[in-house]
Amino acid sequence: MEPAQFHQLRKALGTFYWDNGFETFCHVTGFDPQFQHAQEKWQQFSTCIQAMGQLDDRAWEKLLEASLATQQIEPLLPR
Repeated sequence: MEPAQFHQLRKALGTFYWDNGFETFCHVTGFDPQFQHAQEKWQQFSTCIQAMGQLDDRAWEKLLEASLATQQIEPLLPR
């Protein structure tokens, strides 16, 4: 993934978060809003989106570039 693609992904997820709520999140993910598990996942998503906003675009770009450089040198382990 190129830095521009990552920025686009980050922006899209942030926009989804800010433009939608818990019910839409559940509809999209398939979580049943009646269960505590869905609320926990919504909170985790919320925390993730807010945490991603703590670093500026340039910091994310540097981290992504470093990650990609490492992956090119060291192959990913099979899952």
